[in-house]
Amino acid sequence: MTRIKLLFLLPLLSHLLAFAVSASGSDGPQDILLPSPKPGQGLVKLSWFPAIRFFWHDTSGGPDPSAVLVAHGPTQSNTGFGMVRVFDDRLTIGPDRSSKLIGKSQGIYVSADKETVGLLMVMTLTFSDGDYAGSSLTVVGRNEIKLDVREMPIIGGTGALRFAEGFVRAHTHSYDPTFSYNVVVYNCYFKSNQLQNISR
Repeated sequence: MTRIKLLFLLPLLSHLLAFAVSASGSDGPQDILLPSPKPGQGLVKLSWFPAIRFFWHDTSGGPDPSAVLVAHGPTQSNTGFGMVRVFDDRLTIGPDRSSKLIGKSQGIYVSADKETVGLLMVMTLTFSDGDYAGSSLTVVGRNEIKLDVREMPIIGGTGALRFAEGFVRAHTHSYDPTFSYNVVVYNCYFKSNQLQNISR
């Protein structure tokens, strides 16, 4: 009976542990337990680097957009199906426009879903300041922007982040419809065994 109760409580305890680690403010890698994405497979241990948390600023309207339309579908669609934008977006420490710049996100996003607003994201996150200056991450995946939290895979990196594998979790912090200005907070997670030999 005790074992059954413990198994029932493990996912809850792992979420509490993850919250405690994120609130600690430690600069070093922290081992956290997250539920496996596959049902019935328990918990997965990951190393989380709190320094790789940033705000992504994307503007697709106004006089100086950071995301430019380069193609659109042949017919009108409620989801923008067929739309392609190229972007060169700022990465900052905080959510404000004036917050310290730590890098750039460059790539394309494509509206690839007829039923809902689902974007295919292909981007390189290049860091110019902080512990990972001169390093980069590559992210490729689906971004269903109406969801509160979206998860996309990290498929590689360069410099201090060479061979990185893991995922990012994106959450929309704010949206200004005047210039289609989005601020999205990104948190990066990595497999423990991928970054254990990387010095910061």
